[in-house]
Amino acid sequence: MAQVTAHDALTYSLKRDQAQFAEEAERLAKQAAYIAANPPTAGRAASGDLTRLIQEAAFLLKRAVTIEAGLEAVGLMGAEAATTEQ
Repeated sequence: MAQVTAHDALTYSLKRDQAQFAEEAERLAKQAAYIAANPPTAGRAASGDLTRLIQEAAFLLKRAVTIEAGLEAVGLMGAEAATTEQ
């Protein structure tokens, strides 16, 4: 039976996070397009839509930072494994 390493587990988790990031970014783009197509008028305020867009963008930014840190960690784990195998 193959042993799962921290590198393997983190790589798997990153792939899931990247897929979720892509879905969330697509949703965010659709929200932005909706806002652009429906500007504020006398009967419609856009502030609520913009507030939700900003909140979701902040969550997307948090996910991006987490993914980037994970990718860096995977790279460091790979470099460490390469030096210990020599």
